[in-house]
Amino acid sequence: MKLTRVLIPLMLLMSLVLVMSFSSTSFARKALRPVMGPDNTITSWQEVEISDQQAPMGVDAIPDEVGVFGYPHEAIGLNIAPLTAGIDTTKPPTQVYTLCAKGDELPKSGPWNARCYVQAHTGISGMEIKPLRNWVGEIKGDLIDKHGTIRTRKFNLYVKPYYGENGLRYKKMLYYYEPQDFRGISLLVSKPADETKDNEMMIYHPSIRRVRRIPSGQDMDFPTGMDVSFDQFDRNPGKWDMNIIGEKTIYVDQPPISNCYGSEPHRAYMDGKHCVVVEMAPRNKKWPISRDLLYYDKTSAACYYEEIYNKKGVLERIALPFMTHLYPKNPVYWTLGDLYAHNLLTNHKTLHGPPEFDRKGNKIFDYATRDWSNYLFWFDTGISNEYFSDQFMIKGTR
Repeated sequence: MKLTRVLIPLMLLMSLVLVMSFSSTSFARKALRPVMGPDNTITSWQEVEISDQQAPMGVDAIPDEVGVFGYPHEAIGLNIAPLTAGIDTTKPPTQVYTLCAKGDELPKSGPWNARCYVQAHTGISGMEIKPLRNWVGEIKGDLIDKHGTIRTRKFNLYVKPYYGENGLRYKKMLYYYEPQDFRGISLLVSKPADETKDNEMMIYHPSIRRVRRIPSGQDMDFPTGMDVSFDQFDRNPGKWDMNIIGEKTIYVDQPPISNCYGSEPHRAYMDGKHCVVVEMAPRNKKWPISRDLLYYDKTSAACYYEEIYNKKGVLERIALPFMTHLYPKNPVYWTLGDLYAHNLLTNHKTLHGPPEFDRKGNKIFDYATRDWSNYLFWFDTGISNEYFSDQFMIKGTR
């Protein structure tokens, strides 16, 4: 009898501890990890358990959503052939969903011209890659002043392509969660299919508690102090004249790149790539730049390097974007990585890319080794259209 009186409370206590343990370390979510063979092909998939904190905000509210870990090294994705990724620059592009202004129409035959490359680049930014439905990811932005002081912003990025439906190319929602004084700020970008129309941009700031429309014509502004303009993130090709002015095989150690900021991490991405050089001039003569040079891989259409010249013809800013095919489940999908930008006149720099650590403190990306095996991709999620509305901007995840 005495033994029973002791055992019952003890069993209850053990049950309570067990319940508390499961509630604090709940692993109700699964992810898939590619198992690579000796020839760097995927031989199978390993199902692993992850916590809700390893999923981006919004996705963490969908219990059955499954993430996909990246490759153990990005070289695997970099070696995916353009045709395997659905890119053929000898024929007109098929994944462009825009209404070009008269005179800006894309060619109906033959190889890509300058506008094909820029239109494809814009589409990649908005994830216009059928059958992709949406993409959600966590991004950090490091702002580095001339003294080396770093200010970091972290945000969730939600992207949804519309492929021309309802007059839209795509929508993007940025929701900032760090630092604390940025938490709750959100930006919604809607890119119309009609190039004669401006992007519609809405911003919400918790301090004023209302959604405000950003006036049109802000293409040359720099969001949150970065060295990358709104136009670079969501370009409207219809606002530019453009031509291919030459071709060049690029190397990190040679001009025009010449070991510039951000080039070393992209060495394997860029070295030895044969590019077409696209020169763009703004049609709006009030813009503070005279021309923009972009280096596109001639066969894969990836953009490696960009130079922006001011009104005096002086090289003012450079940018090194990262666009490739690192999603193991579908090589057709483009993935965006670390983007480096440098204002050469002020010596201010920006690093825009995946955070090294997730919200739980897990190391998810190594900028030095380029190991993506702990980075989770979230494509084709079940998030609702509410995440691309002003209602979400107000409500958010607060």
